[in-house]
Amino acid sequence: MGKATAIWGKTSGKVGALVYATSGGETIVREYNPNVANPSTTAQVDQRARMKLMSQISAALKPSLAITKTGLVSARNKFTKMNFGFSYALNGVAQVSYENLQLTEGNLGIPSIAIMASNTDQGRYMVSYLSTFDTGNISRVVYNVFRKSDEGKLTFYGSQIQTEKNVDNLQESGTFPFGVEWIGLPLGDLVIFAYGMIDANEKASASYGDLHVQDGTDIAKLVATRAISFTDYQFTQTRGKTLLRNNEVAVNPSQRQVGIYVTALGDGGTVSGGGAYEIGAEVTLTATANTGYRFRAWLRNGTNHVLTTANPYKFTAQTQLDLIATFEAGSPESL
Repeated sequence: MGKATAIWGKTSGKVGALVYATSGGETIVREYNPNVANPSTTAQVDQRARMKLMSQISAALKPSLAITKTGLVSARNKFTKMNFGFSYALNGVAQVSYENLQLTEGNLGIPSIAIMASNTDQGRYMVSYLSTFDTGNISRVVYNVFRKSDEGKLTFYGSQIQTEKNVDNLQESGTFPFGVEWIGLPLGDLVIFAYGMIDANEKASASYGDLHVQDGTDIAKLVATRAISFTDYQFTQTRGKTLLRNNEVAVNPSQRQVGIYVTALGDGGTVSGGGAYEIGAEVTLTATANTGYRFRAWLRNGTNHVLTTANPYKFTAQTQLDLIATFEAGSPESL
C-alpha cells in the first residue's frame, strides 16, 4: 500500500491494476486483488462479528470520544483498537462489556462511579457520582449518558461536566454528582461513562473558562482537533456503569464488598444472581435457557476462556467477577 497525490486531485476507484481510495485527505493506493477470500471458519465469523459490533459502537459513541486523530488513524479507529479486547463472540453473535469501554486515552486512575435512581411524581430521577472522596487532583468530571435498547444499540442521551466536588447531600457517599431526570420516556437501560480532567496549574484552570465548554461533546471536539493542550490538561481513564431500567440502584459495591456482574450472550437465555456481595459471602449464579436453547458455559468477560460449565454456579465472593453466560441451540435433553 502506498500514498500518492494525483495531479488531478483526489482519486478513488480502480485504475488498471491499482485501486485508489481517499482517507484523511490523502490518496491511498493498493494493488488490485481479483481473488478476494471470504473465509467462513467459526473463528473468522466471530472475528467479523466483533469488528462489526465495535464499528457500530464507535459510531454511536463518536460524539463523546475524547480521543485524538493520529495521522490517517481516526478517533473511531483508535477507539476500536483500544477496546476490541472487551468484545467477544460465539457462533457469530458478538457482545461487549460496555462498562469497560474507554472514551479517553488517559491512563490516570479515577474512582468507580455509583448510581442511584428513584421514582418521582414527574418520572424517574437518577444521580451518578464518584464513589469515594479520594479523587486525587481531579478538577472536573465529564459524564456521558447513553440509552441502551433491548437490541443493545446505544443512543446518546445527554452529557454534563461537574466541577463541584463536594455536595451536602452526598457528603457520606461520594463526589462530583451528576443528575438527570426523565418524564414518561421508555428509556430502557442507561449506560453512564465518566472520566476526569486534571488541570496542570492555575493558569490552565483559568484558561478553561475561555474554552466555552458546555458538555462532554464539546470536550470531545476540542480533543479531536487538538484545541486542548495536553500539557495543560490531563485525562483519566474512563469508568462505566449500567443502570437497568427497573432497578433503583446499579451494582455499587462498598469498600467491603465486591461486584459480581453477569450478562447473557445473545438471545439464548437470561441470568440472575449478580450484585454487590460482602467478601466471603456465598454467591449463586443461574443461567436459564430460552426455548430452543441450552446453557453452554460461563466465560470471563472479554475473553473466550471457559471458567465453568456448572449451572447454577456457586462460589465464595473474594474479588470482582464479570461473567458471560453462553447458550447454544438445542434442548437440555440432547446434551
